[in-house]
Amino acid sequence: MRKYYLFPILYVLKASYVLAAAVAVATLVPITLALARIGPEIEIGGQQTLGVYDNAESRIEDARGDAEAVYQQIGTEEIPEVKDYHDILGASVVKRDEAFFFTIDLAGNPNNNTDFETLYRWHIITTSPITNREQQYTIMFPNFARGNSTTDGWYFAVYDETVNTFIVRPTRITEMPEDRVEFPVEDFYIGAPTRFIYWVDVSVRLNGTLGQPDYLMDYAP
Repeated sequence: MRKYYLFPILYVLKASYVLAAAVAVATLVPITLALARIGPEIEIGGQQTLGVYDNAESRIEDARGDAEAVYQQIGTEEIPEVKDYHDILGASVVKRDEAFFFTIDLAGNPNNNTDFETLYRWHIITTSPITNREQQYTIMFPNFARGNSTTDGWYFAVYDETVNTFIVRPTRITEMPEDRVEFPVEDFYIGAPTRFIYWVDVSVRLNGTLGQPDYLMDYAP
């Protein structure tokens, strides 16, 4: 089974964020710290670095106009143009009944993607109620430009990073709203947690063939 477009990312200052493929997600912040009760967001040096969902609606913010194509793979020559739908303005998560509603707010319409594969991701770290150990998930919303691939339109998937397997394989879904990527996810797909830490990002793959991202475009917080 192929594991695709799942990079652990080490985030530094916004203007110089880089890929760190050898760094596990858990090293971004110790899980004991991440899951401690330290408020609605985790802050390091006074700067919000991760969002925290704690059984209530949670939101993170990001600046407008800070999207930038940051090279992620050796041998990639073409640089994608930054579009408004690459610019993350914020993200929120709220639970309604048995589903989490995950929303990424954007500066533009994500349905206007006409060039490449654009991938929106939620990175989630929680604690398994069964094993009491760290559990990591990636919720993915890839969009394939029409004419760029045999697979076009929007898809949804959930990947369990801890055991390296799909919980939900890429499944076609309808178009997104005009200014955000928003979709309900059944809670049991990510272990039905009452608390988790999270961050979001958007990346681009140039040939749209279900592979690893070529460029990271933006992330939040």
